[in-house]
Amino acid sequence: MELHPYLSQEKWIRWHRRNGIHVTAYSPLAGTNPTYSPGLPPRLLNNTVITRIASERDCTPAQVALQWGMARGTSVIPKTSHYSRIVENLHSVECVLERDDLEDIDDLDKAHWRFNNPTVGWGVPLYEGLEDSTGKHKKHS
Repeated sequence: MELHPYLSQEKWIRWHRRNGIHVTAYSPLAGTNPTYSPGLPPRLLNNTVITRIASERDCTPAQVALQWGMARGTSVIPKTSHYSRIVENLHSVECVLERDDLEDIDDLDKAHWRFNNPTVGWGVPLYEGLEDSTGKHKKHS
């Protein structure tokens, strides 16, 4: 499922965990494809929280985001065909995040942003009731 700091889906992950289902996160870097609409939220790899933590931990922003996903117990599958990024992503296992870092990243979920929404192209209202047509996630209790 699409999982990244802007769309953590924590309740859904807990449900899977309780039911013995391992979760794999696609788009763990939150829609870095330039075809996604610019603006809010800022690109995850440029987010001030992510870049600050990356600087403090001597990691790259991508490594921070991937390590956050792994720290949650999910598998992360970033997409790239660039050798340097493949190597960078593999080294994310060496990026050590502190509890405070993870909590700061968890707070980014307030954006509730889904980047991969094939609703229009498929002609099926996949996320009806969860978000509007722009992908902005509605808050649920």
